[in-house]
Amino acid sequence: MSTASSNAKPGAANQNASASERQNATPTARARQTVEGIGDNPVALLAGGVALGVLVGVLLPRAARERELLDPLGRTLAQRVSAAAQAAKEAGRQEIDSLIPDRDSTKERVTALFGNVIEAAKTGGQKA
Repeated sequence: MSTASSNAKPGAANQNASASERQNATPTARARQTVEGIGDNPVALLAGGVALGVLVGVLLPRAARERELLDPLGRTLAQRVSAAAQAAKEAGRQEIDSLIPDRDSTKERVTALFGNVIEAAKTGGQKA
C-alpha cells in the first residue's frame, strides 16, 4: 500500500515548507520576499508602474495652465489625424478605381472577345 508521502514529488516537500515558512514569516521578511519576487519579473514591474502612473494621472486634477497649453496641441493633433485618415481614404479609393476597369472599356473587351470566339468557331467549322 502506498502512502501520500511516497507519491509526492521530491520538490513538493520543499514547496510546502516554503509556504509554511512564508505564513510564519514576519512582515519584514514577507516584504523582502515580495521585493525579491518583483525583481525576478521586470515585465510585471513595468506593467505595475504604468498602471500606477495612469491611476495617478486620472486622479490628479488638470491645472488651468496645463489645459491652456495642451488644448491647442490636442486640436492640432486631431486635425492632422483626421486629415491623414481622409487622405488615406481618398488614396485607397483612387487605387481601387484604377484597378476596376470602366464600363465602356469592359463592354468593348467583351464584344471583341465574343467576336473572336464566333470567328474561331466559323473557321473551325469550315476546316472540319
